Amino acid sequence: MIDRDYFQDTFSALAKSLFYERGLGASFRATMVGRDYIDRHEIQGDTPEAVIESCIDILVENNIIDQTTYKKDESDSFFTFEVKGCAHLPVEAWLKAEGVPAFVCPPINMILYKIRQLIDLAVEIADISVHQKEGKCIVRVVIFKQ
Repeated sequence: MIDRDYFQDTFSALAKSLFYERGLGASFRATMVGRDYIDRHEIQGDTPEAVIESCIDILVENNIIDQTTYKKDESDSFFTFEVKGCAHLPVEAWLKAEGVPAFVCPPINMILYKIRQLIDLAVEIADISVHQKEGKCIVRVVIFKQ
């Protein structure tokens, strides 16, 4: 097993470098983070919810997150995810201390990538808010027909 400190140091340095190079535009460059990892797993589903559940199972099983819940609004296009116990949460604290806002969420990236790939829907992270004290992130996304 790789040392978690190594992972966190390396990931935070890469994220910080990307942000310093691209500013908030870095979020559009980071959408593929996690894609290779989730491709190595069997993800199925023919609805956004089915794909989300399949991805969450893999992420929990592999200790990337402890738990994720989600809800969608009445338009069926706007989803709010609550991600608890994410392996990336310590990195977010370090980045914030360096003045770098949350702009990438690998677990949500993986979910959105699979929705785009399996169901051919357009996807985008609207915003990310990190709540260190509660050990969670709230990520709002848009999922819609192209």
